[in-house]
Amino acid sequence: MLLRQTMIIALSLIIATGCNTDDADSSQRQPLMRNAGDVAPADWQPLPSAPALDAETRAARLRILGDTGEDPSRVKLWWAGVSTFIVAIGGHLVLLDAWEVVGVHKGYVPVSRDDLVALKPEAIFIGHGHFDHAADARYVASRTGAALVAGSSVCDAARADAAANPSARPFACLDLGTDAGNPAGTVFPVRVFRDLADIQIIKHSHSAADPASLLQGGMPLAYTPELIPFLLSLNTDVSETLSFLLTLPDDGGVGQPEGGTWAYHFRVGRFFLLWNDSTGEMPENDPQADAIRDAIRSLPECVDVHVEAARSTLFIPNHHDAWFPVIGGGAAAYETQWRAALNTLPQPPQLDYVRDPEDYLKVRSFTVNDPSGRGRERAGNDSWHWPGTPPTAISDPLSRLVTARPSRA
Repeated sequence: MLLRQTMIIALSLIIATGCNTDDADSSQRQPLMRNAGDVAPADWQPLPSAPALDAETRAARLRILGDTGEDPSRVKLWWAGVSTFIVAIGGHLVLLDAWEVVGVHKGYVPVSRDDLVALKPEAIFIGHGHFDHAADARYVASRTGAALVAGSSVCDAARADAAANPSARPFACLDLGTDAGNPAGTVFPVRVFRDLADIQIIKHSHSAADPASLLQGGMPLAYTPELIPFLLSLNTDVSETLSFLLTLPDDGGVGQPEGGTWAYHFRVGRFFLLWNDSTGEMPENDPQADAIRDAIRSLPECVDVHVEAARSTLFIPNHHDAWFPVIGGGAAAYETQWRAALNTLPQPPQLDYVRDPEDYLKVRSFTVNDPSGRGRERAGNDSWHWPGTPPTAISDPLSRLVTARPSRA
């Protein structure tokens, strides 16, 4: 595995000022229609405003998250292993990826697929369909009715799971199509929720080891993997092991995802969230990479993808926890080289290095409409709050850095 000195962001948060978000209001005056089955982006009908919580769901959210996710003035994120995040945004609760970290070990991450069901997410956004990102999307969607936003292969897997489950609830899938059917840099602007701005969905690229990058100044990612979590949380459940093995070929196995790799750009108030769970090589003067960069540059007003001009302030790596032996080395295995790589950037962002297992389900909270703050405040022992506008970036360790900064508007 290689970590290039010039890196690209796979998962990023962008908080910015001066951006127009009035377009979320106009859709609330339109009649609400219902999605059914698999729906193309152009035909998607916005989901309703966040529903009132029943007592069971409220109790489950308080038990698992310590929060109901109903406060529209804050965006809150809880890391649930690998690149799965539970996100409260605009009063809605959604999932970014969906996989209970289980296989060789079980119970290391303190949230199960049944916990994800109990949270009653309204939508599940999938970056790509490999097992470590999407294996439980089908389980959660067919048991909650949550809308699924994903490539065709993930939608198909969810339909197959629902067909085998007599008690499955109906759910809609916003079907983004296939990897072959969408050129890199394709952008689908979709009003997923009636009371939120359009979500920009961008066809991205999947990460891959590239030995040739050593000849271009790349830095080898050498580390000693952490094995103790697997021994202490060893999975002895045969049925879980078999289920895990059956997911390994999902969406092309370890190759290029058949359903594509997708980045999602969310907006609420002055808060921007750009999330992607994998990013491939982005060389200069490469048609595919240039198309992706152009797509990111086209995001509404508030993203700058030039490393040299960046004023990013916070960087949160992920997908570096002990999720699979050797491949998932554990946070400590990567930290030294992450810090060294970030320090080679002209304007390196502040690093908020999440560690497993202590950062699992630790809330990170952002105020969406407060343009005055500049620092980060620690709130208790389990929460980080940004009271203002600093842009934030999160990535996985096999990625390269893109940057973000507040709007100049």
